[in-house]
Amino acid sequence: MKKENLKKLNDVLDISDEMIGDEFETSSSIPTVLKSSENDLTTDYDFSRDQYQNLIEKGNDALVELLTIAKEGEAPRAFEVATQLINSLTATTKELLQLQKTKSEIEKKDKSSVKTENNLFVGSTKELQELLEQKKK
Repeated sequence: MKKENLKKLNDVLDISDEMIGDEFETSSSIPTVLKSSENDLTTDYDFSRDQYQNLIEKGNDALVELLTIAKEGEAPRAFEVATQLINSLTATTKELLQLQKTKSEIEKKDKSSVKTENNLFVGSTKELQELLEQKKK
């Protein structure tokens, strides 16, 4: 934004001009922060894993309380709700395992995507044979 426009806005809004600095005279390009996809994957995985684990822990606590209530009241509906909660916890646990499997598959793809093609060795055949023999050992 130009300094002149800022002064006009400051006059209209009755703000002092002290806030106008040299940074407004530069171009209006906005710096962007790029995150690597690996960092995103790790962050998202950690967040999702923590969320699933928290849900499972809270579900287990709720299940204990619900089973206590169901035993005391002996109401069929309470046992039905407990069964539904058990099924939900089972599904959440499976999703946690699926999350781990998906992450490992993505990491395998990232590792396998780096391929070396058209290698070139500069040297004599004797040097090449020596390198190959060292690699075998």
